[in-house]
Amino acid sequence: MAHFIPVALDTYFRGGGDEMEFCQKIKAGGNHMVVATAAGTALGGGAALRMREKELAKLLEEFKALPEEERKPRIEVPENVAPPKRKLPDPPPNGLILKGYCTYVRPDESGRIVRSQEWYYRDNPDRWPAETQNDMLWLTEAEWKSLIPADPKKGDRADVDPRIQKRLFCTLCIDYMEGSVNALLPRETSLTLTVENVTPETISMRLDGTAKLGKELEEKARKEKNTRGSDVRLLGYVAVDRAKNAITRFDIVGLGLAWGNKMEYLHREIRLDAFPWMYGIAVELVQTRRPIDVVPPYNMLHYGSGLKYFDEK
Repeated sequence: MAHFIPVALDTYFRGGGDEMEFCQKIKAGGNHMVVATAAGTALGGGAALRMREKELAKLLEEFKALPEEERKPRIEVPENVAPPKRKLPDPPPNGLILKGYCTYVRPDESGRIVRSQEWYYRDNPDRWPAETQNDMLWLTEAEWKSLIPADPKKGDRADVDPRIQKRLFCTLCIDYMEGSVNALLPRETSLTLTVENVTPETISMRLDGTAKLGKELEEKARKEKNTRGSDVRLLGYVAVDRAKNAITRFDIVGLGLAWGNKMEYLHREIRLDAFPWMYGIAVELVQTRRPIDVVPPYNMLHYGSGLKYFDEK
């Protein structure tokens, strides 16, 4: 609704002292949503709720009944604000940022791969569609420069640095439609770059890859917890501006098969009939540096499953 401003918070709370105080005042925390005024008054009694129009309409009327100083407070950042106890990491200097997307897919009657509409709590009359999820991937300057051949010739082929392979496959090429999903460690990966075209201005390269991740597919994975696994195949294209020595395109698409029963989510929140099920991934280069573009990759901060993000050889 037009009268509300949505804000997504990391509930591990990495903000400064004034931000922490505000969040504590409105009791923002855990996996829920709360509506509050800019002055820090929680509406609806501060109860956790769903952001549906019928609920928001009641809160809007409650907001309109408040005095103007509560609805339009003058907000000043106090002096000597306590710094964040856990500062968010910054992207690596001169690094590369990729943004990945994940969603469920299926073959249609003709065999063409299309998006599969699945539901959260599908047997509930109040169900809602499962949304496409996204995450980020960071490469250091040395890592992305390792992708650019020094003396490119059409047909040249090279393996991508194993550290990049591991980070890409284990975080952006898995099924993370469940939301807070930890990385899957690799059983086997392959990722190569092939030079397709070279001009004085540009280098165009094709990216081909496959990976086997997590646990192997077994029938018992239908019921046993922590038995997640997937196989994925991807295709991508990387373009280089030779004058600027910069990557200007980094597009990837991929198809995967996933299985498992992490925390029984697939029977509780998203229940899928297929086993294993199909998912699709897409990755693009982030060329801007807005605040939303520099949100750290999920597995850099949470639940990395033993994945050291910037791993050393």
